[in-house]
Amino acid sequence: MIHSKNLKTIVANNVAEAIEAVNKSQFRGYIIDLNIPMGGWQPAFKAPNAVYDKYMGFYVIKYVRTQGNKGKNVMAYSAHQNDQIVSEISTLYCEYIAKGRAKEFKLGVEEILSQPLGVKSQLGSTKAK
Repeated sequence: MIHSKNLKTIVANNVAEAIEAVNKSQFRGYIIDLNIPMGGWQPAFKAPNAVYDKYMGFYVIKYVRTQGNKGKNVMAYSAHQNDQIVSEISTLYCEYIAKGRAKEFKLGVEEILSQPLGVKSQLGSTKAK
C-alpha cells in the first residue's frame, strides 16, 4: 500500500538504525515494530518502566516523539497486546495496531498520510504547535 502511493520508505533493522535514520531526516510517518532489537544502541535516558526492556521499539517511539513528531504520525505495531503496552502507548500519545489486523493497519497508514506535512508537537500534547 505504501509503495503503491510512490512514497519513499526507510527500513531500520534495529533501534540503532532507526535512531540514526530519525537523526538524518524528518519523516511524514513512523511505523515501529515494538519487537525491534537494540542493535548496540545505548539509550541516553533511563527507561521509564520495564515495558521498554520487553519491547525495545518503545525506545524509538519515545525518541521520535521527543523530537517533536506528532503522535498521529507515529504507529506502534506488534503481535503483542497487553496492559503494559496499552498504558505506554497512551503515555506516548501515539497509535497502536496489533499485527494481523490488515484493515486497521491500512486505516492507520491512511491516517498518517492525511496529516499535514511539517506539523510538529511536543510529547504530552495532543494539539499541534
